[in-house]
Amino acid sequence: MPKTKSSSCPIHVVFGKDRRRAIDTVHEITRSVLADADPQLSLRHFEGPDAVLADVLDELRTLPFLSPCRLVVIKEADPFISNYRQKLEKYLEKPSETGVLLLVADSFPGNTRLAKIAKQIGRVYPCELVKPRQLNDYLRDYAARTHQLTLDRNTAALLISLAGDNSGQLSAEIDKIATFLASPGRRRSKITPADIEALVGNNRHYDVFNVIDALTQSDIGRALERLDRMLSQDRNAEYSAVGAFAWYFRRLYHARLMLDRGAPSAAVIKQLRVWSQPDQFIRQAQRMNISRLAQALKGLMNIDFSSKTGGGSVKSGLEKFIVQFCHGHAATV
Repeated sequence: MPKTKSSSCPIHVVFGKDRRRAIDTVHEITRSVLADADPQLSLRHFEGPDAVLADVLDELRTLPFLSPCRLVVIKEADPFISNYRQKLEKYLEKPSETGVLLLVADSFPGNTRLAKIAKQIGRVYPCELVKPRQLNDYLRDYAARTHQLTLDRNTAALLISLAGDNSGQLSAEIDKIATFLASPGRRRSKITPADIEALVGNNRHYDVFNVIDALTQSDIGRALERLDRMLSQDRNAEYSAVGAFAWYFRRLYHARLMLDRGAPSAAVIKQLRVWSQPDQFIRQAQRMNISRLAQALKGLMNIDFSSKTGGGSVKSGLEKFIVQFCHGHAATV
């Protein structure tokens, strides 16, 4: 079979911590490079930690069958790049005319010679996590571009407050909502707050809300039970739990300040952008005074410091916090 020049550049590099964007980008590149070709004949995957350069180069230089080119994908490519950087640079000085290399890595520093060559003869796609201040716009654009769904600014803010600030996780939540809205009988072109509250319920916001709701009613048993469930359902929850509680207590603190100054509940909800369970939030703020909320924040700060300096686990610290908070001594934690 005669040699055919690939219509694609010889190298693509996808890197960054946003796994979802990286996966989507890899899929787009694959569709673009292979077009209608059979992936079984023209696509080969390697795992970066186990990939051997000689095998990769053999694949790149093998003539494609019933396809204009072959695509070779290296997943988790950081160790592969580190092990073979100079040899990759040499290969790219005269790359295969029918082979396309796709590297998928966590990082790809732009000051290296390999990165400069990749940018010159190929394409580099950064997929870093979106910064918090850009998340709202990013999610609205993602919903429109990917699913042709309208997501207004307030509804996007609700999604962020419920699911956290990881852009990859948030994109996945929108994908889940889009699938729900595409089902028979539910076809709509706009994501509503009700959709988000119904489908994004198993998240840190609701977990924290439930624990604090029990706290404000001095129900120690229920608060401890909900904390245990929160930490056991998500192995990573302990790392972010103190921050999540502090974030929520700060909102209650500001709400209580506004209420004490005579602000109506509607103004508090609007000012603090409480899009989820606003009535319950106001009731929680009304149950506690400023002094008690300040004590809670001080107690959480002590837990964070203690856990980071070997003074105890987050779980034990929060359990003690719950007991002492219900007895009015949260600051001593």
